Amino acid sequence: MEGDRRCEKCGQVIPRGTEECPNCATLQRLNLRRETILLICLGLLAVLFGITGFAVTLYHNRERALGGHWYTRGEESLQHGNPEAAVLDFRTALFHAGDNPVYQLRLAQALVDSNRLAEARSYLLRLWETHPADGEVNLELARVAMREGNIPEVIDYDHNAIDGVWQNNSEELRRRLRQQLCEYLIEKGRRTEALAELMALSSQTPDNAQLRAQVAGLFLKAQDYDIALGEFRRSLRLDHRQPEAWAGAGEAAFQMGNYRAARKYLSRALSQNPRDKDAAQFLNTANWVLQMDPFDRRVPAAERRRRVMAAFEAAANRLTTCAASHGENLQAPNSQTDFGKAYASELKMKPYVREHSLRRDPDLMDSTMSLVFQIERLTAAACGTPQGPNLALLLIGSKNGGAD
Repeated sequence: MEGDRRCEKCGQVIPRGTEECPNCATLQRLNLRRETILLICLGLLAVLFGITGFAVTLYHNRERALGGHWYTRGEESLQHGNPEAAVLDFRTALFHAGDNPVYQLRLAQALVDSNRLAEARSYLLRLWETHPADGEVNLELARVAMREGNIPEVIDYDHNAIDGVWQNNSEELRRRLRQQLCEYLIEKGRRTEALAELMALSSQTPDNAQLRAQVAGLFLKAQDYDIALGEFRRSLRLDHRQPEAWAGAGEAAFQMGNYRAARKYLSRALSQNPRDKDAAQFLNTANWVLQMDPFDRRVPAAERRRRVMAAFEAAANRLTTCAASHGENLQAPNSQTDFGKAYASELKMKPYVREHSLRRDPDLMDSTMSLVFQIERLTAAACGTPQGPNLALLLIGSKNGGAD
């Protein structure tokens, strides 16, 4: 119709008296309704996501709190010496806290304390796969290997622990770990490996008198007496007020057969600690050796002859006493026992063990002492290690090749 307008958007006729297209107005209202509904839905979703996130956070916080609670209980169980209860506590803590590495490590430690080594190893190896340089994990694997008696694994894991990553990165901690490894190897009789570790320990030990004395003591236990003596001397130069170090130096010198040096060190030890029974015993034996050794070229020839006669008498008395304790009758004719043969040799030698005979025949001293050493070895094997002069004679024989 003339005068009617058409909508520019949809082309529909706009009735007279109407400002806007009815069709477009209807579509616009529908669009507004959709947008409003969409916005409302989005708002509801946001609220729901917020509620869900809050609930999840609450749940995780609660689980972490429960994990921490059971972890604390596990620590208390360990402190009270109940590793089996600690295992249950730490397992519960892990159930609530997931794969917490701290909880796994403490569970493994509790399993080791409970001697459940296979389970402990499983947890530790899982941790080791993700943290192979972790010092504490390697140390616990070394503990498991110790319990299992696997010495090569102990050495490997201990080395990993010594060189591994620690929170405090303490050189003192690494030194203590190596010292513990040395003590373990010495205890297990692995002298070669122990000495290798001890050399490394010595190189990383600072010039502290007490620490040096500890290293020296380990060398002494490992029977490397020469290095032990050097380490004790080094310690005593730093602080001479160490009776244990003087005693250790004395024992090292004693074991090396240097009885004069041993006497000096042991006397110093006893002057600082008169109650040291071991030092007193070593000193007593050293004094007997120095008093009875007929091979000491620093004493006059007459004194050496006197010592041969004293040694012969001491050995003869020891033979009589030891044979009697075994019910052996030395007077029995033609005895073929070891005691009987030794007694026969003693009777044959006895007339010649005199001052004038020894002075006339210098070779007689060697043959007499050879018999003395033979008797001392026989009686020591039969009646145990002697004391006093007889022990001194055993030591003199060992030092002077009296094992023939």
